[in-house]
Amino acid sequence: MTRQGPLLTACLLAANLALVGWWTWFQVAQATSLQQAGEQLAIGDIDAAARALGATDADTLPEVAAARRRMFLSEGIAFTAVLALAGAAVVTALRRDAKLRADQDRFLAGATHELKTPLATIQLLLESLRDERLPKEKRDRYLQSGLLESQRLENGLTNLLTAAGLRSAGARRTARAEGDLSDDLRRAVAKLQPRAEAAGIRLCEGHVDSIRLVRDAEALQLVLHNLLDNAVKYSPRGAAVTVSLLEEPSAATLRVQDQGMGMDPEALANAFVPFWRGRDSGTGGTGLGLFLVRELVESHGGSVRAESEGPGKGCTLSVRLPRRGLAATGGAA
Repeated sequence: MTRQGPLLTACLLAANLALVGWWTWFQVAQATSLQQAGEQLAIGDIDAAARALGATDADTLPEVAAARRRMFLSEGIAFTAVLALAGAAVVTALRRDAKLRADQDRFLAGATHELKTPLATIQLLLESLRDERLPKEKRDRYLQSGLLESQRLENGLTNLLTAAGLRSAGARRTARAEGDLSDDLRRAVAKLQPRAEAAGIRLCEGHVDSIRLVRDAEALQLVLHNLLDNAVKYSPRGAAVTVSLLEEPSAATLRVQDQGMGMDPEALANAFVPFWRGRDSGTGGTGLGLFLVRELVESHGGSVRAESEGPGKGCTLSVRLPRRGLAATGGAA
């Protein structure tokens, strides 16, 4: 998309310049012909005047006039078509620019909330911990909250830096090694468990197969963390988030299912668009989590899909990794 726009603009500009050049040359040539025809008419040589205008003699002048009329009409149509395409290109560019500015505004709002909020919370907790009169139970709780907020800050920065790397490098070069996807999944769940408990969310393990896969473990951890964090973020207190890992003949499928706010058709259509956040989100975030999930999963040759029956009915995120990267030792647990 980003390369097609300038290329189309350059082609339209070249076409317009060519048409203007041709039209200018033709008009100069016609002016010269009219001058020569006028000179011949001044001395009474009608046939010579007709030849100067492109006819063989005076009798064929109507045919030349009809041909010129058709030529002018076709050129007018060509000019109109090129101008219409140029106008459409300009409108498209303006809309793309407006969308980019809107995305940047959403990103700045989300990034400010995602990064500034944990900093403010950590500062408040540190100020409270400075009071030595706090009971040990409250101090421990404050320390735990501070650690969670620092983790949230780290995750936000990780998403930002990863997205910047993906955009600048064009493609992520992964360091891959063989490992068990079930171990990767349980590691991600354990890492997010404190955040889920603090939010009053239960992380539940569904059917989990033991599947060995050649993968980028670091990238996959970011995928799993963003999926789980997204599910916890949009789930109400007391809800459950269920994770499962299924081995299929041609793929390994990971599912994260929540009982949260769900998605309407607009949210489903834009779920993996960078910087996009729903109008009624109200949960902060940079709008990069699911975008990074898609990019990193696709770098493994896989795909990701979001499903929801509608607002308030929860959501299921499914990641499908092809078996071409699976080792022969995979099997059900």
